[in-house]
Amino acid sequence: MDFLEENWLDLDWSPWVPFNAPREFWYIQKAPGVYRIRPDDKDLLMYIGETGQSLHKKLAGLRQTLRRGDIMPWSDPYSEAPALWCWWVEWIADRENDSCKDPSSPSAGEPGDLEPVMLEVSSAPLDASVSGRKGMENFLLSAYRQETGESPLCNFGRFHPRYRKSTTRAESRRGGKLTNTQKDNPAGFPSISPLEPAGEPGDSDWMGLEWTVKAPLCLEHARTVGEGAGLYLLADAGSREILLIGQSADIAGRLLGLCGKDYGGREVLFSYQIIGQNVLPHNLKELEADLVGNYYGKFRRVPEFQFRGIR
Repeated sequence: MDFLEENWLDLDWSPWVPFNAPREFWYIQKAPGVYRIRPDDKDLLMYIGETGQSLHKKLAGLRQTLRRGDIMPWSDPYSEAPALWCWWVEWIADRENDSCKDPSSPSAGEPGDLEPVMLEVSSAPLDASVSGRKGMENFLLSAYRQETGESPLCNFGRFHPRYRKSTTRAESRRGGKLTNTQKDNPAGFPSISPLEPAGEPGDSDWMGLEWTVKAPLCLEHARTVGEGAGLYLLADAGSREILLIGQSADIAGRLLGLCGKDYGGREVLFSYQIIGQNVLPHNLKELEADLVGNYYGKFRRVPEFQFRGIR
């Protein structure tokens, strides 16, 4: 499985280091970059992320946040922490149950004082701008999806189906396990299948989709857009170069909202693909990452306005 290798996609990944390692954690670099988190006994990734601060500082803080097994962390400053915690606690419980059935099995820890022995991290330094790091993050996510057919367990807002998420510290609503009478968390529903690499960015069949004919981004044309959730592209009318790749639960409303924005004096065209009337948020984000990752893989950069706040 390439996504577990130390040379995955030609990055200089550190060895896999357990979150509770006292000395080995110094393998994590003191530089900005990207990282991946996995459980030690499963061939999958839980999370792929990027940071502009020291990888060592970021991941040391994250592992400290995950030390307690009795309280779900807040969703800040580490947005991935609550989701990682849910799966970790459930897997710890599974190991403890197995230990009860088989007294010879090693114990995973005591409730309320659980070491994150089941989580491991590997990191790679990346000398890049914010958009460069985010582009690489999407490239890694899209590559993982192509290899496995699904996303890491905790990216795109995905969550354990039997838990509700903690809010921020300021909102002060702690997450926890759902009762037997409560329905599954929709964020725990499965990944959507990855888009198949095909065509070139901006082509009418790019990534196997049926993009609409490009039209000027103005109120007159945006008002003709059909209802539903889906994906959209903005492109320079002159060069036809893609300026932004996006997703929305309401494509018509989103494109109307993008009319009149400042695109550096360019005349802008739009194209879109309706995915369905009701699509889960994490599924839309997965498809967007497939597109951004494919674009980054071809050009080693992201569209000009991808991470500039124009959404």
